[in-house]
Amino acid sequence: MKMSPEFTALHNDVGRAKLALIDFGLVAQVQQKDMDTMVSAIIHLANRDYKSLVDDFISLEILPEDCDRALVEPLMDKALTPYVKGGGAQSYEKELKKIYGMDGSMSGAAGGFSAMTSDAITVLNDIPFSIPPYFALLGRAIVTLEGIALTGNPSYGIIMEAYPFVAR
Repeated sequence: MKMSPEFTALHNDVGRAKLALIDFGLVAQVQQKDMDTMVSAIIHLANRDYKSLVDDFISLEILPEDCDRALVEPLMDKALTPYVKGGGAQSYEKELKKIYGMDGSMSGAAGGFSAMTSDAITVLNDIPFSIPPYFALLGRAIVTLEGIALTGNPSYGIIMEAYPFVAR
């Protein structure tokens, strides 16, 4: 197979290589106030400030203003703290198993699965939430970029890596 001169030149000069998103098939427009709130949410998530994160989610209209904070905040802690540590899905699963006491023993697995199921049912039944349409597109982009980063660094944590940028 013959390579184009441009590909050959770029391939031979790895220092010039760049990562770029070129598929603009699905695009969303996000209002500046929502972008600012998302930046705030990343900072609150990185600092594990779930009380403020609930405020961010209310502002983004993911949670209603009258949500039960006493119910939501501990569930956010359980669900999001393992993700902040980084390492992708496998690391997240390992951390969740630790949180729920699913240590491999039959009693630990059964009790942990029961607790995890109870938390999931609470989220689905007792906490009214909605996902704005643009979140699906943003989520897809973030998952794709995180997957690329995890290929190069299996312990990569997108939240902590984004923190210095959003803090500015």
